[in-house]
Amino acid sequence: MKKIALFAAMALVVAACGGGSDSGASLSSEEQAAVNEFATEFKASFDNGSDGISVSDDQAVCVGEKYVGALGVTRLEEIGAGSAEPDFTVPVDEARQMATLFLDCVPMRDMIISELSSGDTEMTEGQIACFSDAFTDDVLEEMLIVTFAGEDAAPDAQAALVGAMLSCFNA
Repeated sequence: MKKIALFAAMALVVAACGGGSDSGASLSSEEQAAVNEFATEFKASFDNGSDGISVSDDQAVCVGEKYVGALGVTRLEEIGAGSAEPDFTVPVDEARQMATLFLDCVPMRDMIISELSSGDTEMTEGQIACFSDAFTDDVLEEMLIVTFAGEDAAPDAQAALVGAMLSCFNA
C-alpha cells in the first residue's frame, strides 16, 4: 500500500521538468548547455528516488530540448525547471504545454505500470489492471498540469485520480 501511494505521489512530483524543440541540432551553444544542465538535473531527480523508476539519458535530453525549444533558456531559469528547487506556479497554458512535452519524451504511464507489475508491490493482478486503466495519459497530463500550475488549474484531477486509486484497492 505504501508503494502504491509512493507511485501516486511520484506521478504528481514527476513534473519537475518541461518541453520544447524536436532536435538539438538547431540549438545555439547556450541552449545546448541549458539542455545538458537540465537533463543532468532531471535525470538525477529520478535516479535519487527509491521507487525503482528512472529516466534514460535520451529521455532527459528529450525533455530538456523540448523545454528549451518551447520555453527558452530564460523562462526555464525563471521557473527553476530541472533544479532542486523548482517554482512550478506557471500559467495554465504553459503548464499544459510543459505536461504535453514531458509526456512526449517520458512514457510515464508505462513506467508506473511496469513498476507496479514488477513484483516489488503487494498488488493483485486485478489491482494492477485497475491501475493500468486509471493511469491514462490524460489523467497523468492533468496531474502534471496541477503540479506545474497549482490545484486551481485542474481542480477535479486529483480527486478523480485518488478516487480511481481507492477503487483499485478493492479490485
